[in-house]
Amino acid sequence: MARKIKVILFAFVAAIAFGGYAIFNTTPVHAEGQAAIHLQVSPTKQKISLTPGSKYTGTFKVHNAGAAPFSYTVSATPYSVTSDNYDPDYNNATTYSQMANWITFDKKTEKGTLQPGEIVDVEYRVDVPEDVPAGGQYAALMAQTEAGNDENATIGVVHRVGMILYAAVPGETRISGEIIKNTVNSFYFNPPITVSGLVKNTGNVEQTATITTNIWPLFQKETVFSNADKPVTIDVIPETSRFNSISWDGAPSLGIFYVEQTIEFAGETSSVKKLVLICPLWLLFVIFALLFFTIFWLVSRSRDRKREMREARGGVKEKSDKKD
Repeated sequence: MARKIKVILFAFVAAIAFGGYAIFNTTPVHAEGQAAIHLQVSPTKQKISLTPGSKYTGTFKVHNAGAAPFSYTVSATPYSVTSDNYDPDYNNATTYSQMANWITFDKKTEKGTLQPGEIVDVEYRVDVPEDVPAGGQYAALMAQTEAGNDENATIGVVHRVGMILYAAVPGETRISGEIIKNTVNSFYFNPPITVSGLVKNTGNVEQTATITTNIWPLFQKETVFSNADKPVTIDVIPETSRFNSISWDGAPSLGIFYVEQTIEFAGETSSVKKLVLICPLWLLFVIFALLFFTIFWLVSRSRDRKREMREARGGVKEKSDKKD
């Protein structure tokens, strides 16, 4: 019996050691330095309204935020997406990306050279055709540096960033969509707590999903994480689905919380509330090891008592037989 207990105690100590290794064996992350060529465009998106046969004029900024001068050019490309993660596609034209063909730029700011810290306002014009279909139109206004600007590069490097232009054309528009997934998991081995959602736009105009997340401890009413004052909003272009996730990076390594996520999209509302547990894998291993040790000890103890009782009854019977 003593030997069995020693073996189990050894396994228990090994489990704790393994858990400690899992906690403290981390790898540091190092930040990268600032690049000499740093091209920025602002804003990152604009929403405009277009009328068939009209002309629209707008501007966006191209900024040299780096340490070296560079030459730039601007252009318009189609804008669409290729997955639920909204990976951008600037090459393949669709029904909803015809606007790229209607855009021209002011010759004075279409290209030029920017010194470090310098900003230029680039003017663009949209000449809308008479027969443009009603609904959404999307394009990317791109700014890029010319190859050879970065003197430290061993090959020709082109830096490219853009602004997404969302346009709505009046007419027979269709607003429809659905909330496909509203996911809140019940268990995490490690922080952060992450919730997610997937929405689909089945209409012909861009729509916005609003996502609110609240998290509070089991025995408290005050939230420890909430974006209710500033919900997450994501734009969804026609005939696409878009995935979004929200994480609470300040979550502890161990705890029990209520997590609620509400998604509003295309006139629908989906709300999910769950009790969520965060418990490290090593701690689960230790708990199961301790539980196993306790059950094993109780079973062994019960067997020992039964054996002692049988031996005691046998001794009494043997004494009785000798008297007879």
